[in-house]
Amino acid sequence: MSQTVQAFQLGSSTVVTVPKGLGIKPGQKLKVEKSGQKLVYKPQKMDKDEIHKLVEKLAGGARLKKDLTPEEINEELDRRYEEMLP
Repeated sequence: MSQTVQAFQLGSSTVVTVPKGLGIKPGQKLKVEKSGQKLVYKPQKMDKDEIHKLVEKLAGGARLKKDLTPEEINEELDRRYEEMLP
């Protein structure tokens, strides 16, 4: 797949827009490498601390244990929600 995109200046950075069809999501971290004349973008995996911070942010600042599975997080948030209901 080959497409032409245009770079533009934003502050002190040069920004390159990426077509939506390439599957890069807003906020996704990418590792950029220069290989000759090519720029290679590779998805950057989040470490456990980054995942924990993201879960806290999405949970509205709720403090949760770090070692919970996604299912346990859902159960805990459901339980807290039920406690808030009249």
